Amino acid sequence: MPFETIRKYLGYLHPVLTDWATRVTSLREITKNDVQDALEQRPGSTGRDLLSALRSLFQALKQERVIFRDPTRSVSLSTSERLPVPIPTDRLRGLIGRADTPMAKFVVALVAIHALGRRETRFLLLTDLDLARGRLTVRRDLRHTVYLDEVTHILASDWLRDRHQRWPLTANPYLLVSQQTVADDRLPPVSTMVMNDIFRPLGLTLSKLRQDRILDEARQTADPVHLMGVFGLAAETAMKYIDTAHPERRSTLWR
Repeated sequence: MPFETIRKYLGYLHPVLTDWATRVTSLREITKNDVQDALEQRPGSTGRDLLSALRSLFQALKQERVIFRDPTRSVSLSTSERLPVPIPTDRLRGLIGRADTPMAKFVVALVAIHALGRRETRFLLLTDLDLARGRLTVRRDLRHTVYLDEVTHILASDWLRDRHQRWPLTANPYLLVSQQTVADDRLPPVSTMVMNDIFRPLGLTLSKLRQDRILDEARQTADPVHLMGVFGLAAETAMKYIDTAHPERRSTLWR
């Protein structure tokens, strides 16, 4: 596996294995019910990612004959997509200020204000940011230009200053960097774990915060094409947000 995948899987597995270690002494003791309980505590995409990591772990252990039965073998998760749910206002108040580093504040602003996704945020290049014009180029199927508001512009400037002070000689081309990525000769983008670590102290996930921002925009318009253009959504996803924001406009089926 690529190192990035291994690292991502370990991030999902660590809290589950830590919890199991308080009750069992060997992974041979883990049952299907233990796996399902762990998944129920992590709904949505987090649960699906955890299940992938658990399957990889137990399949490898069985292949090496460390265990004799794979407790994930008959476990499945529903693939039905839930409608987005708004985040209570009190949880959003002061959100950017609670982020603890210049990079974290900048990332939270990109998601909370401009609804950038995880991958497109990770892969932003230094050259994509034009502070003089207050613009940020986002690489999607079609390039999208984000016009920075005053808050995001200030936070972007703060992050660039901090980045230069800490790593003035790095050749890493990405806008976001970490202690690990500036020391890596491959010059990679920041990992998914770095992104998760930014939002974990805030009690929110990046995806939930992005959904809330898109839902807020959907309340202002009933035009799915607008959401598709601004946020890079597929037509079906855009309609999901429109239907959630304007339930009174949903078409009703003939009985």
